Amino acid sequence: MRDYEPYFTEDGSIGLYSFVDKDVYHSKYGALTEAWEKFIIPSGLKNDIEDNKNIKVLDVCYGIGYNTKALMSFVINKKQKQLLKKNLFQNFFCFIKCIINIVSLCVNNAIRKARGLSLRNASIYNDNSEQLPHVKIDCLDINEELVQLSPLFRTVKTPYEIYSQFVPEVFDCLEIYYTIREHFANFISRFAPKNRKEIKELLDLRFKIMHLDKEYRVNGMVNYMILNKLAEIFGKDYPDKNIKKIIKEKANRRFFDKSLIKYAHFNQKWGFKTSSKINLSAFLHNIYYNHLSRRYKRIDFKAAQSLFELNFHIKDARKTILEISDQYDYIFLDAFTYTKAPQLWTMEFIAELYNRMAPQGVLLTYSTSAQVRNTLLENKFYVGKIYNPKTNRFIGTIASKDKAKIKYPLNNYEIGLCNTKAGIPYYDPNLCFSNKEIIELREYEFRHSNLMSSSKYMKLRTLRSENEEI
Repeated sequence: MRDYEPYFTEDGSIGLYSFVDKDVYHSKYGALTEAWEKFIIPSGLKNDIEDNKNIKVLDVCYGIGYNTKALMSFVINKKQKQLLKKNLFQNFFCFIKCIINIVSLCVNNAIRKARGLSLRNASIYNDNSEQLPHVKIDCLDINEELVQLSPLFRTVKTPYEIYSQFVPEVFDCLEIYYTIREHFANFISRFAPKNRKEIKELLDLRFKIMHLDKEYRVNGMVNYMILNKLAEIFGKDYPDKNIKKIIKEKANRRFFDKSLIKYAHFNQKWGFKTSSKINLSAFLHNIYYNHLSRRYKRIDFKAAQSLFELNFHIKDARKTILEISDQYDYIFLDAFTYTKAPQLWTMEFIAELYNRMAPQGVLLTYSTSAQVRNTLLENKFYVGKIYNPKTNRFIGTIASKDKAKIKYPLNNYEIGLCNTKAGIPYYDPNLCFSNKEIIELREYEFRHSNLMSSSKYMKLRTLRSENEEI
């Protein structure tokens, strides 16, 4: 991981700083929180999962997987009751219920046959309470190293989470509950893992107490599922020598989960040697219990894993997008900033995303730039803003073929800004240009454009607003 410097963000998750691009890959306020608040929650995914719909998701720039992990956690948590293991009594009850349904069906059809009525289909007697959604996730990324490392990164338990384990939240009606919590958090933070001084100063990481909303934590099963999938893809070469070297380096150890590393090593050493004798998935299903908390052991891992079809496409996303043909319900466009990596923000690439979106699908991105929004508008998307009720701010952009999916559309000012020089898109004919060529092409168009500059547009809008007030 020579080109990256990991660091702890404010919610305890891991962010990455790129030395090559001299920029961060994740928000210092919380990499995991950003995934939930900019992608999962505003997507409207909740309704589809509650209705047990089968959905397809495209995660553009998987990175270290926070969007996919948050998505999988969201689905598992929503369906937790249906994924709980059945005890002997519950299995017996289901058996009796099944017998009753069969007998009822036979009696009902006998009566209907005697009366000359059409017979009932057995499906109307089926118990649909066990029906579960199926979620297909296609993850696109060009960096194999980060993909292989992704399930091994840890999320630190925050002081508030530790406090809630000792003091029940039922006491949160008392003022002293919060007073003690703050003192506890300040004390326990002294023992929390620290960022290097250089990266702390460089990124201005000033937070004293880590904080993560409990509903945002990655479900304990998710990283094991991703590890299993990567083991399936890379076989006995996962983790390879390079990955082992990275996680063993003293400076990096605090950023990785020891239990997950042990699981990966155990799986590599024994999993594939015994797979010829026993079912590999069953083998992995058994050994993961050594590293999971009791809370998650109540959930049927095999049933939870069956919810997902996880695919990794580790190459240039521009090539992958031309090879896949699915229609996606949700597209997470989480590519690196367009000023440094414009190839996934071009007119042509966005057009391909449009072609692969379902009629009522949505695209979400963290970017609020006029350039990105204008590129979406030029590709016939309806475009709006992602609203965060916690901060009362707009924090991203949402786009769809269906106008009804846009709750907060762009206002006249924002649309006008898209029509200035700031909104000039990037172009990548045949999806094969280098970053340098794409940037130079836009700079040439920018210099020769007759459009108004964004600064002049904003001044005119300010003057107009002042005149209207007068």
